[in-house]
Amino acid sequence: MWASYAVLTVFLAGYLASLIIRQGDENWTWFDGWAVCGAEILASVLCLGRAVFWPRRRFVALALGIATLSWSIGDVVLTIESLGNASPPSPSLADLFYLGFYPFAYIAILLFIADGTQKLPRSTWLDGAIAGLGAAAACAAFAFQAIVSSTGETIPATMANLAYPIGDVLLLGLVVGGFVALQGRRESAWMMLAAGMALNIVGDTSNLFQNSIGASQFGVILNAIAWPTAIVLMSLAMWVPKRPTGLLERESRGKSSWAFVLPNAAAVSALAVLLVGSLHSVSRVAIGLAAATLVAVGIRLALSVHDMQALSQERHRQSVTDELTGLHNRRYLFRVLEAFFAEAKHHDPEARSLAFLFVDLNRFKEINDSFGHPAGDALLKQLGVRLSGAIRESDLPVRLGGDEFAVLLTDADLDEAKVVAERLAASLEQPFVLDVVTATIGASIGIAMAPTDAIDPAGLVWCADVAMYRAKLSRVPVASYEQTLDLERDQMRLLEELHVAIDEDQLVLHYQPQLDLRNGEILSVEALIRWAHPRLGLLAPVKFLPAAEEAGLMPRITQWVFDEASCQCRDWRQSGRRVSISVNVSASTLLEPGFVSMVRDSLARHGVPGEALVVEITEARVISEIDAARTVIEELQGLGVVVSIDDFGAGVTSLAYLSNLSVGELKLDRSFIAGLVSGDRERDLDLVRSTIELGHALGLRIVAEGIEDAATLQLLARLGCDYGQGYCISKPKPAHELAFRYEMAA
Repeated sequence: MWASYAVLTVFLAGYLASLIIRQGDENWTWFDGWAVCGAEILASVLCLGRAVFWPRRRFVALALGIATLSWSIGDVVLTIESLGNASPPSPSLADLFYLGFYPFAYIAILLFIADGTQKLPRSTWLDGAIAGLGAAAACAAFAFQAIVSSTGETIPATMANLAYPIGDVLLLGLVVGGFVALQGRRESAWMMLAAGMALNIVGDTSNLFQNSIGASQFGVILNAIAWPTAIVLMSLAMWVPKRPTGLLERESRGKSSWAFVLPNAAAVSALAVLLVGSLHSVSRVAIGLAAATLVAVGIRLALSVHDMQALSQERHRQSVTDELTGLHNRRYLFRVLEAFFAEAKHHDPEARSLAFLFVDLNRFKEINDSFGHPAGDALLKQLGVRLSGAIRESDLPVRLGGDEFAVLLTDADLDEAKVVAERLAASLEQPFVLDVVTATIGASIGIAMAPTDAIDPAGLVWCADVAMYRAKLSRVPVASYEQTLDLERDQMRLLEELHVAIDEDQLVLHYQPQLDLRNGEILSVEALIRWAHPRLGLLAPVKFLPAAEEAGLMPRITQWVFDEASCQCRDWRQSGRRVSISVNVSASTLLEPGFVSMVRDSLARHGVPGEALVVEITEARVISEIDAARTVIEELQGLGVVVSIDDFGAGVTSLAYLSNLSVGELKLDRSFIAGLVSGDRERDLDLVRSTIELGHALGLRIVAEGIEDAATLQLLARLGCDYGQGYCISKPKPAHELAFRYEMAA
């Protein structure tokens, strides 16, 4: 088979070469007629053979083989009619076979497109129809108008000549539409088939031009070579193997440019045809095709609007729905809770009540570990149905994530909530029939009431979670939140989780810029620790550091903070940003043996100079143990580290007392800064001015924290304060969100 196509290719090359070197009126009947007919018949037979010997695309090959064979027989008939330099009649018997090519070619193209687009969206079919109709309209209006009007032959001859442009217009429309329908599929077979069809159209066009306006050397060559080349290409296309497409490639393949360019160009062409038709004479066929194109465009626009609405609704449904269980998810839960508490703020808070049930499954992990995640997923699907069946239609079941669920009971009191919770617990204790086993689980349910136990969504979830944890520890199915019992117990739980948080790297640093009030630059930031708690969200240090202090975890946390801050400082400096970082240190940690060594090792490990670090300590504890603190501060100064006295002014220490310590910075307590610009704070204004002047006299850098507005910032700048820090400049943010710029007002 491949040898046959190689012979055909060599023949076509030789035929083209002979056409070029021959004179325009020189005709070799044995070569131009019989040899070419033989090549076309061989290509057609090979195409039909594809249908016999290879089931893949059998019907495409069969239709295309019949089409090309019909054209080849037409060439044989024409050769016979032209023997002895005779002029074939018009219309000729050959025209019957030539025109027989078109219906089978249409069928072949449609079957090929259908094979490659088995589940094609309606929009893509419409895009193909628009592109095809628009191309056909433009072709009918401009390409063939002059040809048809200048034939000047008998009615049968004119009808025969008219059949070709009409057939080619439809063929062109199908090919262009196919490019859009087969978007993203750059299949060699389709490209060759489309090229063959296009060459056939070129040959027809060239022939009609020769009949109407006379022949040229180039036209003779193009007319002669186009048809046999087209038949060979179409036949060869059926033998090109289909390239297998991987799953990831199918999923990631986007729309090609054809999907956008061709339909838009076709719509413009249709408008142009109608515009020209209103000014000049244009064939009715072109007008009809242009009108059909615009009708298809209107249908496509209506379908696009409908699809966008459906897509928007579906995406909204997916965003608030748990895919596995079909229940609502955490996002939807918090929307409902936020709406409830917002309504409660504007109306009587006691008018409506809401019970929140936090449901945590027992022994679910054992099922996953023993029988695999598919068994666990199957159980969760059944559990979603049970939850929905055990509550009222007005209540809301939610999957929070993993094996945690929630149920919202609207307008229910605590007694009603306990009844529902016990019913849910009993329902979940019934065996679950899975594919591989019958499994039994249980549930621990915590109840919290709004607005009695909490006045915001996060607080309500936290209260219910605390009650659930008490139920689990007490091995009872249901427990309601009780403040006197749960606060102390939750602190114990939080402390247990803090050990895990340190080991699993749940702690994070946020950074708050310190603005240089003298030049408006940001060259220093304060590192502030946060806990990205998987259950409670982002926790501020006041929520967990006191417990860490009591449990002796501060050295580990401090070590982590210094390493993380030094690493980030190194990254900033390597990127060209000369930033220093302030780190808060508790007084107990400062006085721990080995603290200075830990700081030295952390700086060395990350290649950060000592002057890039500021250690902030509170004044009260330092003054109470002044001798020990002085030694540590001097050792830090020896490393180049700046020591800062934080919250200065909140205690009773004087600047003169601190002059005995090797500190380099004072941070004014926010109690001095708040309301500094108001008219009744003259005393505070004098204190701040005096502190700044005395601090500068002692060689100290003055930082004001807690700046909330631009007026206070400008006032402190006029007072000579060195640095400012507060929400007016920037809230604490993760390193990648930090912007090192601030526009100070003139």
